[in-house]
Amino acid sequence: MPEGSSGLGSPALERVGRGASGAWRDRAALAGVVVFHLALALLVFDPTPNTGGDNAHYITLARALLEGRGYVDLHDPATPPHTLYPPVFPALLAAAMLLGAKPWIGLKLVVVAFSALAVGGTFLWLRRRGGTAFALGVSAIVAASPGVLDQSHWILSDPPFWAFAMLALWSLERSAGGSRGHDGRRLAVLVLAVGLAWFTRSAGLPLVGAAAVCLALEKRWRDLIVLAIVLGPLGAAWWLRSVSASGGYVDQFWMVNPYAPELGRAGIGDLVVRVGENARSYAEAHLPWMLVGAEGALPVALALVVIAAAAIGWVRALVVRGPGIAELFAPLYLAMILLWPAAWAGERFVLPILPVVLAFAAEAAGAGIARIRPGAVRWAGVLAAAGIVAFAAPAVHAAAKFAASCRAAVRGGDRYACLSPRWADFFGLAEWAGAGLPEDAVVFSRKPRIFHFLSGRKGRIFPMTRDPAEFFVRAEEIGARYVVVDQVDALSATYVAEVVARRPTAFCFLRAQGTGSAILFGILPGAAGIADVPERLDSARFERCPADYVSSSSPRE
Repeated sequence: MPEGSSGLGSPALERVGRGASGAWRDRAALAGVVVFHLALALLVFDPTPNTGGDNAHYITLARALLEGRGYVDLHDPATPPHTLYPPVFPALLAAAMLLGAKPWIGLKLVVVAFSALAVGGTFLWLRRRGGTAFALGVSAIVAASPGVLDQSHWILSDPPFWAFAMLALWSLERSAGGSRGHDGRRLAVLVLAVGLAWFTRSAGLPLVGAAAVCLALEKRWRDLIVLAIVLGPLGAAWWLRSVSASGGYVDQFWMVNPYAPELGRAGIGDLVVRVGENARSYAEAHLPWMLVGAEGALPVALALVVIAAAAIGWVRALVVRGPGIAELFAPLYLAMILLWPAAWAGERFVLPILPVVLAFAAEAAGAGIARIRPGAVRWAGVLAAAGIVAFAAPAVHAAAKFAASCRAAVRGGDRYACLSPRWADFFGLAEWAGAGLPEDAVVFSRKPRIFHFLSGRKGRIFPMTRDPAEFFVRAEEIGARYVVVDQVDALSATYVAEVVARRPTAFCFLRAQGTGSAILFGILPGAAGIADVPERLDSARFERCPADYVSSSSPRE
């Protein structure tokens, strides 16, 4: 088989693209797969806000930029410089908001647009790698992926990062004929795409490394120097900013569990265990869900087959094609997500690597079939792609039906109809706080970024400690007079509820929202000096908070 051939299309088909009819066919295929994805993404479009804090944080950072406050955390009482998320995605949101896009729905549609662009970039990269038939088959699987469609309507940086990553892979990919583009425009695209990817998500660092190594292996020293000159100072500046503010992901990476700081820092043994846990969760849960949106033996078996074929395809690509950017990016990125804290593992981390894994798997399958029956390769590719898309269809249909009901509820005025009652109570309490609490109120809560977005009231996540003394020291440090006890997960019950139960006379009752699964307590003056009087939280009696705990413009309840 010729170098660079994917095995999913005949050499004659790959040569067709050089003529006018081939160019038209390529454009039609590109437009078709993008429109296909966009149509599905709009069918499953869910206007419900995401319960993760990241989406609210991105919007708050965008607002800080629009208000001329700088790249700072407006939700935090100290308004510190932000050092966790690189600035490209918040800047994109700020630009969209300047043009009239509004949270949540308007900004969700911006992400849908980036998801469609990413599918288009995936097709362009795959076409350069293996021809149009190869690109169309793999891109169709990606475009119809239930996991990809689910990620397309959350206000998160993953779809833009995926789009930039695909553009970077395209710019350095060897074509099906064995050549690479070495012109100045292709270099400019590479530098821009890698830079945007890196400063959209810190997870873009493996892409930077892959691009640099690829240029070095090809002895493109001038291009490597240009990449280093452009990205080096930017990366150093961001790193210095993170170090000076003691922020970034490094400290959290070294925790055994970022949500259980009492477990301490991870050692080598903990990292080995983490890799095993992550490998299992990605193989048995996240990848099957991305592919077909289902759990069970058959989806897991499909995922394991894809993983095995991709591993074979990666080795084959190294032998046949030589190490290119995709061959280098894949192991670096996979190593990163396997070493990431297991509590953070999820489908969103699969998004940028899914097309690469599927491409390697398809190449391996095509090469194997070609050895047995060369004429069957093309039809086998069509059947495989159609089979996976059909397997995923029930999940897409269910998502579309659910999303339609959510859109109807939102049009009817119930913004939180598709949240669980516990989350709806938390969101409702945060909305009430916007009018109910004084403007200078500082609140401990499980999701301080969402709370701030909905209420305008600043705060931090509650201290993850069961010791009342430490809790009140932390409250005094930031001037917190309020704390939310919720049931959205186990953290509030594990930490805050126990502190409240151990020292109930240090708190006053302010509001219970909805079904009562989100309760707002006030922290009374002198709470640090009040003695512990342990009680059961459900039987403890709390006095109503004094009048000054509520905004003067809010009616007393």
